[in-house]
Amino acid sequence: MTIVDRSSEKSDHESVGCKRSPFTSGDVGMDGSCSSSWAMGPTMPSDSPRLKAAGGCLGPMPGAAVYNSTPSSGDRPKEQVMSSGDGIDLPQKVLFPPERLNLKWTQVHRIGAGLQNMGNTCFLNSALQCLTYTPPFANYLLTREHSKTCHEPGFCMMCTMQNHIIQSFANSGNVIKPIGVLNALKRIANHFRYGSQEDAHEFLRCTVDAMQKSCLTGIK
Repeated sequence: MTIVDRSSEKSDHESVGCKRSPFTSGDVGMDGSCSSSWAMGPTMPSDSPRLKAAGGCLGPMPGAAVYNSTPSSGDRPKEQVMSSGDGIDLPQKVLFPPERLNLKWTQVHRIGAGLQNMGNTCFLNSALQCLTYTPPFANYLLTREHSKTCHEPGFCMMCTMQNHIIQSFANSGNVIKPIGVLNALKRIANHFRYGSQEDAHEFLRCTVDAMQKSCLTGIK
């Protein structure tokens, strides 16, 4: 872990044989090897006592932000080291196994139906069309697998989207009204109002959240 000295052309590290790039500095190990690290902070004069310390290694300076590319595993709390090896908590429930994920269409479909504007619903129509033509998502819902295993007693956004996508591809070349989604507008987000001009990105985000909640019934 080192502090970059921008004021001097050479440092004691270079005398050991470490090459310095404009973005990295060399840490000299006990065996003379170099490891890269990042450091930011105020510069120091070349005659500073820190530079003349044994081994040529600098200690952290007040106000310096130091980023080490090779953190020690001993520095991390034990509870953060998971069996998965990436430091991320294992999920309580797997919504869809990654080995079944297919980024391409599993079967050929004709272009689905267009969506009629029901009065300032262009934000909703555009988001629904984006979801309808997302292959992995549409592949799954077109199998009707979700509705066969759904245990949601009330409103389910996944079932609503499944019905919409199936209806869309079943009416190729026609125009349909997204009534099912419009009727669930307040359930998707309480602040949405039918007839009001809403934001398409916000509606998309709330729709994805609603679908995830539908799949996590009974799980905190």
